[in-house]
Amino acid sequence: MQTRRVTIKDIAEAVGVSTSLVSFVMNNKGKRYRVSEEMTRRIQEAARELNYQPNSAARSLRSGRSRTIGVIVSDISNPFFADIARRIEDNAYKYNYTVIFGSSDENAAKLENLIDVLVNKGVDGLIIVPCHGSEEVVRRVAGTSLPVVLLDRYIPDSDISHVVLNNRKATSLAVEHLIGQGYRRIEMVSYDMRLSNTREREEGYVSTMERHGLGEFVRTHRVKFQRIPEQIREVIREMTLHEPAAEAVIFATNTLAVEGLKALAGFGTVVPRDIAVVGFDGSEAFELYYTTLTYIKQPIDQFGHEAVELLIRSIEERDRSRVAAVTLNPELVEGDSSRHRQSAAETAGVL
Repeated sequence: MQTRRVTIKDIAEAVGVSTSLVSFVMNNKGKRYRVSEEMTRRIQEAARELNYQPNSAARSLRSGRSRTIGVIVSDISNPFFADIARRIEDNAYKYNYTVIFGSSDENAAKLENLIDVLVNKGVDGLIIVPCHGSEEVVRRVAGTSLPVVLLDRYIPDSDISHVVLNNRKATSLAVEHLIGQGYRRIEMVSYDMRLSNTREREEGYVSTMERHGLGEFVRTHRVKFQRIPEQIREVIREMTLHEPAAEAVIFATNTLAVEGLKALAGFGTVVPRDIAVVGFDGSEAFELYYTTLTYIKQPIDQFGHEAVELLIRSIEERDRSRVAAVTLNPELVEGDSSRHRQSAAETAGVL
């Protein structure tokens, strides 16, 4: 049984090289100091065989870094944020960083508390999904020496690096698709939070409808994040039972899409016979639905990659003056939930 911690000196003796050479390799600086690939491999194998565990506390004291980053998302149980969190963790690991996660639940006070906790733990940087009411808190921490990158949403008129989707283009793609499928009375379900992503998705929907001369049919229904199930039932009832009823609906997030499809089923509304549907993001829950869903696909891998790249660069280069704004492109994935109106009507006749 091993009774003491294995050190880089033990590795150096096992391989027959200097401790400094081992240190270069274990700190991912081998290429900088021209350590050959063969020697790097031998040192890494020896470290694994000896079960070497880096002394992170000592390393932190020497470098002034903890090699940890904090990530605060809206809800880690949301498949969209869960998938991004996984990509962030994988990409951070490549740089030898550990990730600590937290969920704000769209609560500004909770987000502020999480920031305080992570800062006190000595994280080297933060990736934050800002929520409604958190603008000043986020501005304040971003104004310190701690590197910050915003994810999925940005704060207008702020010099904070961020990685976001082209949200106007996303809903424009959805509207263009539905119009091409023969639909005109296209409505949208969104949140009542005035966040950059939801606001721009609504703007993309409205502007595209107006560009096609369908401004008279524009209707945006907004629900509260904390009351989604009950409020979305009221929205769906109004949308499908009032005359003239909506022909198609765009849900602004995957959570809204899941709850919206449940409500439609509860009212006996058949998709796409009675109403066409376009959602946001794919989800395993949609695979259980009786028809395949048309949805806006977000580049999850790019979100995770770009956010980590921006943050690590800011940490490693200690350059807070460089602000980067990365905008990612969406993609429409077509399913049967938005099948052409005439085809859906013909199916209804068969049923």
